[in-house]
Amino acid sequence: MAPKGIIEDLHSKMGRMWWNNNDKVRGWAMMKWKKLCYPKGMGGMGFRDLHLFNLALLGRQVWRLMTQQDTLCFKVLSAKYFPDGDVFRYKQSDKPSFTWKSIAKAVDALKDGFIWHVGDGNKIDLRLDHW
Repeated sequence: MAPKGIIEDLHSKMGRMWWNNNDKVRGWAMMKWKKLCYPKGMGGMGFRDLHLFNLALLGRQVWRLMTQQDTLCFKVLSAKYFPDGDVFRYKQSDKPSFTWKSIAKAVDALKDGFIWHVGDGNKIDLRLDHW
């Protein structure tokens, strides 16, 4: 996940570019940045919130780790961080890589939105599964 300071700096620069008349004179901000990120149908300008966009891209990587288990990325990450092959049951590491820390934040953000199918009940773990 991109550091919060970098995202805020990018938002600041995008806002300055949008509201400034020229390089020397500060413009008048007629709308908050958060409001500019609303879709046009809701009164905004449709700009992207970079934090949410970054989270969506990481969520896409989580989906790939769930569905494409024959990739090199899955094999490398699962060997160290989730040896049982389930990205939602990762183990804590002393010094995780920046890549894995970002993916783990996305996993935690997405965990509540996934639906759990019981099926025949063979894969249910009463101690570890989120009820």
